[in-house]
Amino acid sequence: MKSAKIIALILVVAAVFSGCSLRISSSMDDLISPISPFGDNADIKSAMDEFAGSGYSLKTPHLGSYITAYNFFDLDGDKSDEAIVFYEPSDNLGTINMALIKKVDDKWRVIDNKKGIGVDVSSLSFEDVDGDGRYEIIVCWDTISNSTNHELAMYDYRKESNKLHCFYKGLTVNNYIAVDMVNDSTPELLMFELNSGDYSTAKAELYSFTSKKARLISETKLDAHITSYNRIQVETVKGENRVFADAIGSNGSSMLTEIIRWSSGYNAIVSPYYSYSSGRTPDTTRSIMITSRDINGDGRIEVPFNDSSVKKLPKAVSCVRWKFYDDGPMAHACYSLMPKGDGYLVIIPDDYISKIDVAYNQEQKLMTVISKKDKKEVFSVRPVLKVKYSKSKYKDYELMFEKKGYYFLAKTGDSGAIKIPLDELKKQVLSIEQD
Repeated sequence: MKSAKIIALILVVAAVFSGCSLRISSSMDDLISPISPFGDNADIKSAMDEFAGSGYSLKTPHLGSYITAYNFFDLDGDKSDEAIVFYEPSDNLGTINMALIKKVDDKWRVIDNKKGIGVDVSSLSFEDVDGDGRYEIIVCWDTISNSTNHELAMYDYRKESNKLHCFYKGLTVNNYIAVDMVNDSTPELLMFELNSGDYSTAKAELYSFTSKKARLISETKLDAHITSYNRIQVETVKGENRVFADAIGSNGSSMLTEIIRWSSGYNAIVSPYYSYSSGRTPDTTRSIMITSRDINGDGRIEVPFNDSSVKKLPKAVSCVRWKFYDDGPMAHACYSLMPKGDGYLVIIPDDYISKIDVAYNQEQKLMTVISKKDKKEVFSVRPVLKVKYSKSKYKDYELMFEKKGYYFLAKTGDSGAIKIPLDELKKQVLSIEQD
């Protein structure tokens, strides 16, 4: 076992310094424990140790904003956090429990425990879905490990009895978001369902949970040629919330974005780009594997598309055109250049997009933008491992940002035809994850 731990440590260190992603297998998980709380919350582990006296393994949600072993939130509004912990008891392997831990008389104690649904936990969130001013706990459970579909359940914390109460369960979802679609000041749950079989189907359902009773308000069909909805966002335009759901195509090499809004004319949710005749959402389908986002800071969510405005691009670099939903055809927002897999993109002003050439050095991961007019460098960008960085070696470059063990550096060139000041370039070089 000692040698196995040493091998595990070597593998993890190697992955960190190589900049590669490492998905740790189940056997490796047994060697690496989740980080325990510290400071004022250090004794919360003792509460779990005392409660689960026969031993336990902590479980962590892998989706959403709450992805640690101990997740803190003020459930009862007393300005002190409670904690939600998921764990597998050693005396009942293959099951998962959810413990509610609260500080009582300056000591953390497990005050309630619920048996989970299935064998793992996918996500955890806290939302006020009934409009009473108190937050409910929403958990997506996995009946099968690493499943793309999850069993959604909702709980409330009853302070008077110090108990968790499950008031809703049973719906299978791929993903969801809490959002006020009908503009009544109380969020509904927009649930995304994806079913496979002889005939694959996908749809979004809008549920209200006023008085903690589920009521289906509306539903709309969606493109089923996908594997999962991996990012869901909301933009607000003129008081209306619109949902953008990015999905990975079933071929593994494409993405699409479903846009869902409330139609007062139909009194229902609609997906304006879904085609009922073809069963697809062609207008937002693309081969570029990045999700939608507010790329230019204008408060709108833009959708990325492959673009051919820059001719003779290196194979390692993509030109991306970003568009936004404007109650009709997608409208142009901006252009960007993105070296594939390097973790960044650069916004290119519209005036310059047809006036540049691009070169890329694969060994150095160096992208250089050149003016077509005078054949001189406009700017260059490159990521450099922190452990290989020295200020003297890269003295001509300025730091744009740092991420995952890399410095992202850029410098302006000597082109007289196109001049982009360094301060402007810093605003245009952006960190980005490829999905």
